Amino acid sequence: MKTVGHRRRSDDTAPLPPAEAVRRAGVLQAQMELLNPNPRPRGFVFKARTREEYERWRKTQPNPRLW
Repeated sequence: MKTVGHRRRSDDTAPLPPAEAVRRAGVLQAQMELLNPNPRPRGFVFKARTREEYERWRKTQPNPRLW
């Protein structure tokens, strides 16, 4: 059997303290924002009368972060 990489050590699998997990999540979020070509949209509410109307609106949006 071929193994790629290395096995995880027991100290790699230990749970992180909450503060460290939040810090790492913030770093990952910031990196993702740099890579994402679409800007983060402002909050808004779109009310459609029917599901079909909503689907038509959604398909016309160039930014997939809106839905």
